[in-house]
Amino acid sequence: MTQPVDAWRLLLWEADMPLTDDQRTALTSAAVQAMQPIGEASASFAPQGDVLTISLHHTRFAAAIQRDMALWLCAQNLMETVSLTMDQVGTMSVSEEFSQESEGSSHLAAMQEISDWWASVSPMPGSLARSRRTHLQTIIKRRQYTALGGYVSRELRAEQEPGRMCYAYVPLVIEAIWSQHADLSLQALTGSLNLNDMARRPKDALMAWLNALPTLLRQSPSAATAAPIDRVIAGIQADCSLPYSQQNLSRSLGLTPAYFCRLFHEKTGQHFSTFLTRTRMEKAQELLSDGQEHSLGEVSAACGYPNKSYFCQVFKKYTGLTPGEFEQRKK
Repeated sequence: MTQPVDAWRLLLWEADMPLTDDQRTALTSAAVQAMQPIGEASASFAPQGDVLTISLHHTRFAAAIQRDMALWLCAQNLMETVSLTMDQVGTMSVSEEFSQESEGSSHLAAMQEISDWWASVSPMPGSLARSRRTHLQTIIKRRQYTALGGYVSRELRAEQEPGRMCYAYVPLVIEAIWSQHADLSLQALTGSLNLNDMARRPKDALMAWLNALPTLLRQSPSAATAAPIDRVIAGIQADCSLPYSQQNLSRSLGLTPAYFCRLFHEKTGQHFSTFLTRTRMEKAQELLSDGQEHSLGEVSAACGYPNKSYFCQVFKKYTGLTPGEFEQRKK
């Protein structure tokens, strides 16, 4: 049995599209259920808005790296569930751990998007992770699935702390698989991964999981071409004023939202919402710096924000300045 722990963490899930009351209710329940493998959770929406706050009380897994990897899996599972059952997508952010539930509000400002958070807590440095992900992708692309276990085992033998590094390989392998088989669900990929066994014998459990993957992968078609994602990127960069949404774009391409999200992240290294906001904010800064007279309404509309007040909020969050302050500094 793993030793009980007493640590807390906050997660925020922000919808890309407005939610209905029924979706909010379903999401609240799904969040609590998704966190059960690692602890007890409560979830709620603010009276206004589409941001779900999840308060997680870790009660399982003695080591921080065990909790971190398990949390990555649980958060990914929640996002996938929301995508597949509610046709909704959003951005997940994670706080650092804290010791008392009452401390939660003090950690809201320092939350990170889940990919950035995992990069900060993974025992594998970013440059090494990118190199090994590329190697894993090559193995999978060549359909040499039985070589996965051998490659990981050889790399682990060279590590000073192979037990800790085992936890870095679970997200790494899943991300590499999604780059070629984005249609595979997380539940299918992790069906043979035993978290309790991994807490006791990390390498044995990791190898058992890797050795079970070839059968699953042989039954899955290869990933779709990234060409549709290239067209989406080009379209946004050409005209960011249109009402783009992950939900509508995935539907137009005949992809599930989860599949679209994985293909987009694999192609750009960014979440769709992050890429869209960055492109729109770069356009806004370009317009405010070109020396011509543009009304606030013209700039916000050209950047895809019909609501001027919301545009100002996003612009200040992105640049630290209001549009007026930014424009004055450029004169």
